[in-house]
Amino acid sequence: MNNIFIKVKNIDLKVLTQEDVVESNWFNWFNDESTTKFMQQHYFPNSVEKQKVFWESLQQNTNKIQLGILPHGASQIVGCVSLSQIDWINRKGEFSIIIGEQTFLSKGIAAEATYLILRHGFQSLNLHKVFLGVHAGHEKAIKSYQKSGFTVEGVLREDIYKEGKFYDTVIMSILNTEFQEHIYDSQ
Repeated sequence: MNNIFIKVKNIDLKVLTQEDVVESNWFNWFNDESTTKFMQQHYFPNSVEKQKVFWESLQQNTNKIQLGILPHGASQIVGCVSLSQIDWINRKGEFSIIIGEQTFLSKGIAAEATYLILRHGFQSLNLHKVFLGVHAGHEKAIKSYQKSGFTVEGVLREDIYKEGKFYDTVIMSILNTEFQEHIYDSQ
């Protein structure tokens, strides 16, 4: 595949193409209630046409890198990982990830994709800080982010409205120096 951007042991991170929009289940991940349970998605139905518009917007955005997650041996992407809202002056960006294909959950794919995009952000883009916001009830994600080296910075109280209730958002971040230490500590 000539669209591979980062190739490693178990997964590849690939440039997203129109074929990914049409041939994968990418658009439908955001219609799946179990996938979007803790996300700011699922308010309006998604379609292939809406996903095409989103994909086209990625082509012009110089403050966002979004890549498809392709496990070795898989024919279609199973998730996406991104750095967005990249602030080139203050050297920071927002991390997000989705594993949309349920059969690929809890297989270490998200952890590997997280490591790869952080490495790219810190070592290639010269970012100083990567941050994220996560639904306070998504304990599994919070633990996973902490395992990847993220630290809790604070809480935005009653920040997310979902299913008739407000929920807190946990703000987490990792600095370049912490990422380097985390790599060293985990070897």
